[in-house]
Amino acid sequence: MKNVKFGLVAVGLLAASMVNAQENNDNRHGDKKFEMMDANADGKVTKEEFIAAKEKFNKKREEKGKERKEIDVDKQFSKLDRNSDGTIEKSEFEEAQAERKKKVAERLDKFFAKIDSDGNGTVSRAEFDAHHEVMEAKRKEKHPDGKPIDADKKFKQLDANADGVIDKSEFENAHQHRKNNKAHGKKVK
Repeated sequence: MKNVKFGLVAVGLLAASMVNAQENNDNRHGDKKFEMMDANADGKVTKEEFIAAKEKFNKKREEKGKERKEIDVDKQFSKLDRNSDGTIEKSEFEEAQAERKKKVAERLDKFFAKIDSDGNGTVSRAEFDAHHEVMEAKRKEKHPDGKPIDADKKFKQLDANADGVIDKSEFENAHQHRKNNKAHGKKVK
């Protein structure tokens, strides 16, 4: 009985440390972004610094052959400049990042719920296949010459513990893994 309790505590501590490590990684990434925009390191990002950082970022994307849709820089700056003083302070940037992260989590929840048609908290292979069929038809419509997505391979990637269903944590972890790979310039499948 002691071993079972110890095992559960160890698993709980491991999960908590993984969440904490991810939060620290997200914070470091946000800090790095803010520092990149704050060219004169005064703790505030002016509109000029913001525009220069966006141009630098877009140039890097173009060099890698990636396209980016045009954004309204004034609108984006105004969203981040919450107190309308003409600069983005680190606290404003962090607030916006937290809100964005929350919105992404909400969208993931809705997407997962859409696939989990019976609402039991896991996506069975049948539910996955039904969703895949719909998405594959949409993909073919938009990209008729594109390569189809291998449903077996994708399901196996998402079903990390190979128990035959995708639970919410596996789904979220796959999203985070994909996001991390994209952030580091790795090809995402």
